[in-house]
Amino acid sequence: MVEQELREALTRFMQAAAASDREAISVSLARVTELQQRLGPDAPEMLRHYLDRRSYQKALDFLNSGRPQTKTPQCGH
Repeated sequence: MVEQELREALTRFMQAAAASDREAISVSLARVTELQQRLGPDAPEMLRHYLDRRSYQKALDFLNSGRPQTKTPQCGH
């Protein structure tokens, strides 16, 4: 499932960013981008919104918390 793989890739990316590990950031960001392109048309609109705006922490929070009731992104965009 792409969303599970995306959750794992986003987690790796956030860990790499926290550690300032440039190599791991690059590798994990490439994986996130690859998985983002593989998302199907039925992927949640909010998830697409966060990924398109590179709000990776929000995308990860969304994936970890389940599906919110609102369909409108709540990030000020």
